[in-house]
Amino acid sequence: MHTALGSQLSQDFSSLETLRLEIIATASAMFGPGFVWLVKVTHSNRFRLLTTYLAGSPYPGAHHRRQGVDMTTQTSRAFPNLSAEDYARHSTVQNWVGSFGSNAAGVGPGGVGLMPILCVNTWEHVWLRDWGVGGKKGFLEAWWNMVDWDVVARNADFGPSTKRSLKPN
Repeated sequence: MHTALGSQLSQDFSSLETLRLEIIATASAMFGPGFVWLVKVTHSNRFRLLTTYLAGSPYPGAHHRRQGVDMTTQTSRAFPNLSAEDYARHSTVQNWVGSFGSNAAGVGPGGVGLMPILCVNTWEHVWLRDWGVGGKKGFLEAWWNMVDWDVVARNADFGPSTKRSLKPN
């Protein structure tokens, strides 16, 4: 493991063993589909754990949409009952929250800038077939032992490459 990454993780979680235990305990306790993320808080460069359920994302701007229909892919013929004035109103941005308008930096209201570094999938279809009922903890232990810490270091901008990639170079 990259020395600076190991040092920062030990500082933020008291030890790497504590981080391991926290990730495994958190993922084991999750009921249903979701993810446990190791994230880096961008404004403080500290590491934290984050849980998301279903298709949740650690990216703060991922859940802010300006409207339900992408009007850039529509024409006025798609909405025959709208007047030209109403169509114009619907095809221009009306909602300036989220990653639009004054929040164009990408952090939505109440959001925190996070950089996902490592993730484990807790969805049953990932582990149930190979590990069986009651095998979730065994899957998580095996997952931890397979983590490529060089990739994690690169994702956290501690590695030799500053280019962020989820795949080894």
